[in-house]
Amino acid sequence: MRLFLTEFRKIRRRHIGFLYVGALLFTFLWMVWAMSSMSLEEIDSQGYYYLLFSIPLINAIILPTILACVESRICDIELKGNTLKMLCTMQPRHSIYHVKLAVSSLYLLIFCLAETAMIPFLCCYYQISQPMPIKNIAIFLFSTYAVSLVLIILQQSLSLLSENQLFPLFFGVGGTFVGLFSWFFPNLPIRYMLPWGYYCVGISVNMLYDQTTRTVTYHTIPFPTEIFFCFLIFGILIYLVGKHRFMKKEV
Repeated sequence: MRLFLTEFRKIRRRHIGFLYVGALLFTFLWMVWAMSSMSLEEIDSQGYYYLLFSIPLINAIILPTILACVESRICDIELKGNTLKMLCTMQPRHSIYHVKLAVSSLYLLIFCLAETAMIPFLCCYYQISQPMPIKNIAIFLFSTYAVSLVLIILQQSLSLLSENQLFPLFFGVGGTFVGLFSWFFPNLPIRYMLPWGYYCVGISVNMLYDQTTRTVTYHTIPFPTEIFFCFLIFGILIYLVGKHRFMKKEV
């Protein structure tokens, strides 16, 4: 707990919370604009499904870059001041990795809970008559947090191993394009091969567009449990490799 609180004091001027608040505000304003431009008939019976389909798309666009910026801000304190060697003499090296990961995970959890709470808030504001799909909302919370946590582990490992933080940042920006690409080309296997595509894989709602009537219908789909389990195994491997490389890094 002492190391955890110390890490919070170190990053108190890093403005980590502002990055997440900015992402949350961007998502909120986007959804307000989109739902305000739709007729009541379009969203009244499927407003929850519309949000559960649309918000993961926004997450795939903005969260890879946001997470890269967050991890860069958290990890570059010791690297920029060249104090990592001194810090390693004061506490076990593995605790540096774990404490930073714990702090990042807490920030992420707060963001995911706030984003999930946004869904019933918007539906209540627009007086959506569709019953609240609690199971689908829970799946949204789980998949968003799980995918983002794996990306945090990946970005933290890159940030701690890189002397220059530009590479992890560009890596995260590249993930944004991969995530967006996976949405518009669902038949390609890229969404299953790269971690950023799992914002798309983890959705429990899909859309069906009728070209004749030019209407969109949203419907639930089974959650890909086996595929997502393999993704979580991949996340554990990234954690083990990243921690091992950091433990062996010369400082």
